[in-house]
Amino acid sequence: MLKAALFTTLSAASLMVLAGCESHQGKVDRLQKEYDKLAAQFQADCSSEYYKVPPTLSSKCQGEKDQMDSAWKLLQKERAGK
Repeated sequence: MLKAALFTTLSAASLMVLAGCESHQGKVDRLQKEYDKLAAQFQADCSSEYYKVPPTLSSKCQGEKDQMDSAWKLLQKERAGK
C-alpha cells in the first residue's frame, strides 16, 4: 500500500511539472497511456477477483482500482478541456 501511495504521489507531482510543458493533445495522449497501463495492470492482477460470489476486491486490487479510476477522471477532464 505504501508503494501505491508513493506511486500516486510521484505521478501527481510529475503531472504538475509536465502540465505547463506540453500541448493539449500531448497531455491527452500521455494520460491515455497512463490509464491504459493502469487498466492493464488491474486486469492482470485482479480480474479473477470479480469471479467470486459476491465479487470482492482485496486491498491491493482496491488500491489499483482507485489509481485507475483517478487516471480515468484526469483523462476525461483533460479531454473536456477543463
